[in-house]
Amino acid sequence: MKNKLFILLIAYIAFFIYSCKKSNDVEPTEETPATQALSFRFNPMVSNAPLNFSSSFKTNSGQKYTLSMFRYYVSNIRLIKTDGTIVPLTGKYLLVTPSHDEYSIGQVPTGDYKSISFAVGIDSVTNHKDPTIYPTTNPLAIQSPAIHWSWNSGYIFTMIEGSCDTTVTDNDTLKFGQYSHGMFFHIGTDKLYRTVDLNYAFNVGTSSKVITIKTDINKFFTNINLKTENSSHTMGSLPLATKAANNISSMFSIIP
Repeated sequence: MKNKLFILLIAYIAFFIYSCKKSNDVEPTEETPATQALSFRFNPMVSNAPLNFSSSFKTNSGQKYTLSMFRYYVSNIRLIKTDGTIVPLTGKYLLVTPSHDEYSIGQVPTGDYKSISFAVGIDSVTNHKDPTIYPTTNPLAIQSPAIHWSWNSGYIFTMIEGSCDTTVTDNDTLKFGQYSHGMFFHIGTDKLYRTVDLNYAFNVGTSSKVITIKTDINKFFTNINLKTENSSHTMGSLPLATKAANNISSMFSIIP
């Protein structure tokens, strides 16, 4: 009986030592930071008026125009924390259209942030991939109407279409919701990729966060004379396309 108890005691001690050793062998792990859902709501406007495809507008210099299409790509989204830490949203591409105003950005670390950065356009590597490789639900897939020239020319980063009054006396009559002269800007190519930086202090806390971003289309037309500068496919009219692309960064602002 004593031998049996002795054996059990030895087994218990051995098990205890083994358990302690295994416990000590476990490497400490860092606690996974808390995350929360973030969305961007893009609010298209013409100055302070909501975008309406059945209305006419005036540029800040007084030139009349209408809009029938407004789309653009957003990519390279980065959130900058108050301590300077950059949170990149790698691989996130948005095709922003007036018919769909809110876009999920994904799960981001909670905490305090001081600014947002994103690009209007597609990075050079992705820009020259074949859009047919993507599933139809992907914003980089073939779209209808098309927003891609061909696989080696790349995507149209910003597409604006409508009509404008090109008369000297500004007396063009609006018919069927359009002026008599067509207007279009199809801005793309690697060199017209533009970055937007928005200073905005915000907190991602215990509930989902939505950030509303105003897009002022009138700022796209800054220093552009629609009477003579009203069409660009980028290639063939690069100076006008560059002028328009240089206005893109100023189009965006945060609506608190």
